[in-house]
Parts: sequence; structure tokens; C-alpha cells
Amino acid sequence: MKIFLEDVFKTSGTPTYTFVKPVEYTKLVVALRTKGRGLVVEGPSGIGKTTSINKAIEESGLKSVTSLSARKREDLEMIQLLPDFTDFGIVVIDDFHVLPNDTKKALSDYMKTLADEDSVSSKLILIGINKAGDSLISFSPDLNNRIDTISRSNRESYNIL
Repeated sequence: MKIFLEDVFKTSGTPTYTFVKPVEYTKLVVALRTKGRGLVVEGPSGIGKTTSINKAIEESGLKSVTSLSARKREDLEMIQLLPDFTDFGIVVIDDFHVLPNDTKKALSDYMKTLADEDSVSSKLILIGINKAGDSLISFSPDLNNRIDTISRSNRESYNIL
């Protein structure tokens, strides 16, 4: 199979050959393994948030991970129903920032409940643009010290090629 330059240095999608761990990668792995605490990864579009999460999940050997996108119509219903479930495993919601406010509020309340109960069977990971974590806290201010937030402000800081 012939590999082209654009396959090695991808400008969108998941890099196959050139993933470089961001500075925050160890913190990301530890946050993924921490039971009961929600995780928010935020930063500009295209910076490597989703790729970093996927690589950290793979490296951590985590199983039963469901990935949903707030931009996919077929995923929206599942995202809205999550607070009604127990023991759902690990769920990653990409593009959290585009969800309706009532859904964001329900998820923030649910993340607080999972943290308070020190859930070992359910974890929510939200990925969004800058200040996604702040918007989540605005719905549930008492969630503030019960989630981990990893932020990046530019591509160079993330070290994603």
C-alpha cells in the first residue's frame, strides 16, 4: 500500500502515523481512569481533542466506550436519554457545545450525581470548544470541583501534527 504525504500529515480526521502526545496527556489518562469524575476537554476546533481522548482511551485499555456526537441526529436521542440510565459505561460526547441548553443542564446535573455517588460503572467525557466547561458549570455551579477540565488554547500547545 502506497502512503502519501497527506496520509502522514493529516489536517483533519485522526492521524494514522503522526500522533504526538500533548503536554496534558498524562493528566488526561489519569482523569480517564478516575472513577466517578466527569471529564471535559475543551479547546479550538481542529486542535486534536478527540484524537487525544481516543488515543488515551486506547492506551488505558478502557472497554465499553461509546462515542456520540452532538452533531449527529441519530446520536442526539441517546445523549438526551443518558441521565435516565445507570451503569452505562464510558460515554464520550463530542461537540458538547452545540447541544440545547436543557440537555446541557441535564448532563451537568447527572455528572454531579455520578461524582457524588463515586460511580464506578459510568463516566461522562465531554468534548467541546473553548469554555465548554464554563458553560457546564453555569448550569450546575456545585459541579465545579467534581469534574476534571483539560483546556488548550492553540495547536502548538497541543503538539498535534
